[in-house]
Amino acid sequence: MASPANKSESKKDLLKPSKDTNNSKLTSKEIREEYFNQLRSWLNTVNSYQCYYNKLQRESFQNNYRQVLKNPNEVPKVVPNVVRETPAVERNQFVGIRCQIPSLWKRFGAEFIDFLLLSLVKFLIAYFIVDSILEIDFTKYNSIFTRDDYNVDYTTAVEMTSELFFIEVTHRIIVCVYEIYCLQGSTVFQGGATVGKTLLDLTVVRADKLFNIRGQPTDVIALIPGGDIGWKRAALRSITKNLFFAFLFPLPFITAAANQNRCAYDVLCGTMVVEVIQPLRCEQSELIPIG
Repeated sequence: MASPANKSESKKDLLKPSKDTNNSKLTSKEIREEYFNQLRSWLNTVNSYQCYYNKLQRESFQNNYRQVLKNPNEVPKVVPNVVRETPAVERNQFVGIRCQIPSLWKRFGAEFIDFLLLSLVKFLIAYFIVDSILEIDFTKYNSIFTRDDYNVDYTTAVEMTSELFFIEVTHRIIVCVYEIYCLQGSTVFQGGATVGKTLLDLTVVRADKLFNIRGQPTDVIALIPGGDIGWKRAALRSITKNLFFAFLFPLPFITAAANQNRCAYDVLCGTMVVEVIQPLRCEQSELIPIG
């Protein structure tokens, strides 16, 4: 049996920490550090390989694309059959504009504003033509107006009439150019308008078909197609108005009173003067054709 002294020594040896245990702890720590260092090195290597692979792949694609551009016949082009989607518009639906018919007094006001503006232009043109181009001397006709009998010989009457007629025709041409430029259309507003119509919120639009709207006042109508009238319709409207119907005043406005306030030249050219334009989409059953 072991003596008591030997037992006490063995107990002390058990209580003391062993050097092997400390060495094992240090070794595991070093192993972890070495593992993480190797892991970092491996990740760096993988990243470098990935970057190099992407570079090679990009260069390969670029070379193939250059070859296709040089020899387009070698690579067949595959174009898939694409079916374009078309908006499904039912046949019984109406797509146009909703607008209000302006009163004749409002249209007279717009025409009066344009008349004042064009009268100033007419005065300037007449003054320029008489004094600078034709050098017409109207003082030679003063003797005609000072006579009591106002007798004028044929030659003098023809001469005076031809000079005044040339000035009037020049003014009419400038009026036509002014209206064509203003009415052909605009990039900001729908339709076209002269200065007088713009001040009174009126505009001229295309009007091929007119409709009354059920449940709406008679001065609120729908029409198609709307939009700008273009320079051709603007030219036809201006020439018809200023060179033909100007001599038939007030016949165009008399016909307007019986046709949604559309003057005869508007009906002839397929245009209409309206106000308060709004897009409209509704059922055909809600509309009543006019005319």
